[in-house]
Amino acid sequence: MNWKPGISITAERLSAFGKLILAAVLIAAAALGSFRLPVQSAPRQAPTAYEVIAAVNALRASYGLDPYLVDGLLMISAQGQADYLAAMSPEIVDGHTGPGGTDGDQRAFNVGFPYVGGLDINENWASLPEDGTVEMLIYQAWGDEIHMHTMLHDRGQLVGMGVAQADGRYYYILDVAAYWGDAGLTAQPTTLAYGEGAATQQYISQYITPVTKAKPGADGSIVHTVQSGQSLYMLAQHYDVNIDDLRALNGLQNSDMIYIGQKIIIRGPTLATETPAQTAAPSAAMATTAPTMRLRSTLTPTAVTQLPSGTLAALGLENSLWFLIFFVLFAIGLLLVAAGTANH
Repeated sequence: MNWKPGISITAERLSAFGKLILAAVLIAAAALGSFRLPVQSAPRQAPTAYEVIAAVNALRASYGLDPYLVDGLLMISAQGQADYLAAMSPEIVDGHTGPGGTDGDQRAFNVGFPYVGGLDINENWASLPEDGTVEMLIYQAWGDEIHMHTMLHDRGQLVGMGVAQADGRYYYILDVAAYWGDAGLTAQPTTLAYGEGAATQQYISQYITPVTKAKPGADGSIVHTVQSGQSLYMLAQHYDVNIDDLRALNGLQNSDMIYIGQKIIIRGPTLATETPAQTAAPSAAMATTAPTMRLRSTLTPTAVTQLPSGTLAALGLENSLWFLIFFVLFAIGLLLVAAGTANH
């Protein structure tokens, strides 16, 4: 009979020890839960040649221009130059200069592209990091007037695109065949290569609504209603505003996605300037000299103290749900510790 109390005491001690372990686990889980692990997204793939051409044609359609037609020989020529730049990386002096000092026109002729009087090959090139997007390519790297001219050429008809990768960077070549004179009055036929056909053409103009600039309101603000196929970058290009300013005005912090019918603020209200009312000048007979009083302002600005907005973010507790879970689990842990202590 003497061994039963011993067993009972041991069981009580084990029970208290188990409660302490459970409490420690809950407290640790609460602490870990209060810190959110960073979410790693899938690696972004660089845009393909046809994706770039589709984006260029979308830009052209937003200006009411016909899409470029994909030409097989221009694709070969552009890809050859992209491969050449990748092989020369990072020792690139001029991205328009190819093997043997050739330019865009000569490289196109070398692969058999037909020469027509008035033909002019316009070329854009760029180098972007691996995470570069098609928007960065078109609206940033090629967002200046010279490169935009290549993409929005009113006499451009055929297009070729090349993409190559080396040393963590991607190299892009865009070749556009523009025709002047009589050659520009008719549609030039495309050349096919490697089995390309009509299916490779990017006829997307019917899905893009040309951008019509909205007129300022009575308060000076400009609000654009999004139409089919229009993007935030496209609106920034048309209205000649900074893309970051558009994001800030419209609360688009983490995404550039916009939808048809959405109201995009291009410019906020501006302060109206009132024109002072003109009064008739008094006649010389009625003019009197009145003493002038000068008032000195004694108001001083009041300093406004603002709490640092990143305090909770720095602690990882900006999410109220995680904040609540943390304290609930912490309280349960404390209660279990107290219960285990009371059993001694």
